[in-house]
Amino acid sequence: MVAIAATARWRARIVAAAASAGITLADPLAGVPGIRVLTCASGDLGAIVPRLTRNAEPAHPAIGAHSDSIADRELRDAVADVAALLSLHGNVVLDLDAGGRRHRPPRPDVVVSAVMDRPQWTEPAVALPVGRDRRGGPLTVALTAGPGFERTLLELARLVETDAA
Repeated sequence: MVAIAATARWRARIVAAAASAGITLADPLAGVPGIRVLTCASGDLGAIVPRLTRNAEPAHPAIGAHSDSIADRELRDAVADVAALLSLHGNVVLDLDAGGRRHRPPRPDVVVSAVMDRPQWTEPAVALPVGRDRRGGPLTVALTAGPGFERTLLELARLVETDAA
């Protein structure tokens, strides 16, 4: 399953886009303000995202990825793989752990991290299963975006989901 956290406005747009693609996606908290979670089956993003109305979001957002700050090596490698995939599609990915305290990189529009290494659903986010660890548990990477980058976030998530399939 893919988990999408979005505002009420974006949840309504996602549910409508899913319906136009013949996918039943329910939002039990429709109209409730704040960021809430929708879940869809793996593979559904590929059908939903092209049906969302385009807006003036930038083609290549500023993307940052965590590398050294993730303690679990398999999760760190999964985040690095997702960052590498996004860079292959023309995105510049900044290492958010480089530079120390003095030289922090500028705040990116989208962040690639491990789901458990950040507060859950504090901003628009997509949690994507990207494989299995050595023990057979799921490896899940999070893409988080600042306000205004919801559609871009879903486009990037679709790239990751397609690559993982």
